[in-house]
Amino acid sequence: MLLIALSVQAQEAVTVKFTAATETGGYVPFTSVMVTDLTQGWMTILNYPDTVLVLSQPNVGVGAWQGQNFNFGAAFPNPFKDETCVPIELSEASDVSLQVIRADGKVVAARDVRLDSGLHDVMVRLSTPGMAFLRAVTPYGSSVARLVCMGNGDVDDVSVDSGRGSTLKRGDNPGVFEPGDLMRYEAFRSVSGTTIHSTVVEQAQYMSETVTLFFAVETPEGAIDGLFTINDEGGKVFFSMGNLQYNKNSGVWSFMEHQYDMVELLGQDVGEDYADQNIVSLFGWGTSGYNHGAHCYQPWNTTQSYEDYHAYGNHNFNLDDQTGQADWGYNAIANGGNTEHLWRTLTTEEWNYVFETRDTPSGIRFAKAQVGNVNGVILLPDDWSGSYFSLNFPNTTNVYYENNPISFEQWDIIEQYGAVFLPAAGYRLGTEVLNTGSSGHYWSSSNYNESRANCVSIFDSGLYPQAIDFKYNGFSVRLVQVAH
Repeated sequence: MLLIALSVQAQEAVTVKFTAATETGGYVPFTSVMVTDLTQGWMTILNYPDTVLVLSQPNVGVGAWQGQNFNFGAAFPNPFKDETCVPIELSEASDVSLQVIRADGKVVAARDVRLDSGLHDVMVRLSTPGMAFLRAVTPYGSSVARLVCMGNGDVDDVSVDSGRGSTLKRGDNPGVFEPGDLMRYEAFRSVSGTTIHSTVVEQAQYMSETVTLFFAVETPEGAIDGLFTINDEGGKVFFSMGNLQYNKNSGVWSFMEHQYDMVELLGQDVGEDYADQNIVSLFGWGTSGYNHGAHCYQPWNTTQSYEDYHAYGNHNFNLDDQTGQADWGYNAIANGGNTEHLWRTLTTEEWNYVFETRDTPSGIRFAKAQVGNVNGVILLPDDWSGSYFSLNFPNTTNVYYENNPISFEQWDIIEQYGAVFLPAAGYRLGTEVLNTGSSGHYWSSSNYNESRANCVSIFDSGLYPQAIDFKYNGFSVRLVQVAH
């Protein structure tokens, strides 16, 4: 948490505390916050862990506390390609500590110098594009200049060219805060080496309060850019970019390139344990490839004995019980972050919530459809607007796919708004592939009883979000990743 106290003459200090959260409501750490008084024309940035700035001298404000002994001029050029100049004026000789700080809070260059009174040029060079800040600290206070690098230099460096004799023009009463000043707040955090900006809050500041700055939820690698609520607590997920598939030769798990892609063909005989096919995309329940206790745990297993598919060797367990390794999402997905345990399978309650319970502004949750020549069902994200594309018979289970004929070109547009398509990829019974193009079945992680597990079943004139079927059947798998 970052704290700034802005004081005014003969009045109690105004204290603004900052917190950060994502769009999903979860609070997140952040490394810095930039505070700008748009009315008075000053700016400062607070970097963790130096997060407390208290300005309490009557009738002085930020300008005197930070700039009575020195003052920054405007950086030129700014934005810049790889180097910029920031003038600094000292009213008397001083020790000055210079730091160049990226928006994620990392200090990339620093230098301590002794400067005479007068005007000096601080030269800043940056090796990577993005926002950064030059901070100068003297025995009398500190000041910050905001920099924007647009190119790629060869080094991160800060140096001083001294000896200029001119004088900077200073604004009237710099840094003073008055009740009602229009303030601008923006926070920054670092995610996987990338600096992420929060939304900007601009408001007239009259009194002490806590301001929450929101960060957008980043769409993970391999996911469709749409959020879906899965429970009453407001939990949200991203769906994967396509159905799951496994390559027997390479041992690689991946998502199909397109949401409408299917592998197994109607009437195909894949052979025992997929002996006649390398790519597997219709899986028996719990066939994650991890030896979690089931007899049949390999993705290519085709036996028709339900006893072989008990998660963790126990007919009472769900896929997400115990170590969680019976769930296909425990695997590292090559085009989905390539890290174990990023993804998971929805429970039957969560599948039902997505289809039947979500409260969305548009009121539209799903629609049976035909994308190109592929039948299936479209799931619409929480923020879907009916103006994006007109869908017939939304939220209706007992209609035919052809009621919503959609070309591949139209689907490309719909998908950009976060829509998910579950193709009717049929199912596998033993070694034979059945009903491809007319029905689709998607596993949940929920056990039903000794012989069956819950699934989503889609038919030409029906849809059942909480269906049950034998664990030995080969069904499609569509994974999700929790939005944090």
